[in-house]
Amino acid sequence: MTERIQASVFLSWCHGDAKAKESLLANLHLDGLAGVQVDWWEDSHLEIGADWRGKILGQLATCDYGLLLLSPGFFASRFILDEELPRLLGPEVDKVLPVMLKRVPIDGSWDLHGVDSRQIFTSRGRCFTETRGPSRERFALELATEVRRRVLSDAA
Repeated sequence: MTERIQASVFLSWCHGDAKAKESLLANLHLDGLAGVQVDWWEDSHLEIGADWRGKILGQLATCDYGLLLLSPGFFASRFILDEELPRLLGPEVDKVLPVMLKRVPIDGSWDLHGVDSRQIFTSRGRCFTETRGPSRERFALELATEVRRRVLSDAA
């Protein structure tokens, strides 16, 4: 049996997008990837009484990647913009996996805080919430494949 490459992923998302996030994660199936073991963490994993800020910052410091679920709400979140993005994308760090969860203009009319300088995942030009049924499953499958490709590429 071949050893799998380990990767930890911090899920960065807007709480107003919980329904779309849960739908994407239900279809993502990162545990089935060949040669890669992806473990992910999100703030929903915080336990009662936990130092939420300290735990989030600790996860950001140790994760291999940040899966950014982009949406208008994502870019309206001060915590994401002030705390998460600088730790995932900046002059000294580049571990973002941006995904277009909900449509955000990338024509320069929105300040995307540098995320727009990276390849943003869409499926056939559509964001996740613009898909239904088999297209939604395809979106998640293609995303999982791209995550695997990035992890294997970085490990090479």
